[in-house]
Amino acid sequence: MSTIHTAIAFVPISIYLLLIGALRMRNKPLVTTGWRDIVALGLASLGLVMIGPVQLFFPAQAAAQYHHWVWLALLILYGLAILLLMLASKPRLIAYGLNASEFRNALEVAAKSIDPNAYWDGDVLSLPSTTMQLALEPTASTRVQQVVHFGLLQDLAAWIKLERAVVKQTAQLRCPPSAAGLPLLIGGLLLLFIVVAPIVRDPATALEGLQRFVNR
Repeated sequence: MSTIHTAIAFVPISIYLLLIGALRMRNKPLVTTGWRDIVALGLASLGLVMIGPVQLFFPAQAAAQYHHWVWLALLILYGLAILLLMLASKPRLIAYGLNASEFRNALEVAAKSIDPNAYWDGDVLSLPSTTMQLALEPTASTRVQQVVHFGLLQDLAAWIKLERAVVKQTAQLRCPPSAAGLPLLIGGLLLLFIVVAPIVRDPATALEGLQRFVNR
């Protein structure tokens, strides 16, 4: 694998590791959605897709006719694949930095701000006035929690309100920095240095390799 291929493949991954590591090192919890997680992972994987499947199935005949516009079409196709994956996944909220009790309490307060009749039935939170039902699901970490909407999401506006209410509620909390944050930061920095250092040493060769990659 050439220097430019290595950079294309691993720079997005290293940036993703740095971002996640920095977020995990904060002393404030982070609440996000499963859809945003999919987008972030899709962007991190973009380089691997470009030097893997895209190179294997590259439409050479179309490139000969439409030149660089082919790359735009490929990026749009990849974006549509990510969108399809988002639509096929269940709506979920993910909280980094909270234990199970803190997340459960924050979720209940947020739910009752939208529907005062919200109640728990075991690990299932029901909001009768919005027809939403959410189920807590286990994760691999005690400091990462998630709740999943099951059934058909009939009220997107209510789901967005719930997300904002949970973010507002958890913004008042503090959490210890995650032990996983530092290894992610160090790994991201090392990976970024390994792939960028050859380009800095010989930028002319890297530029030539990039031109060959784009103009194939």
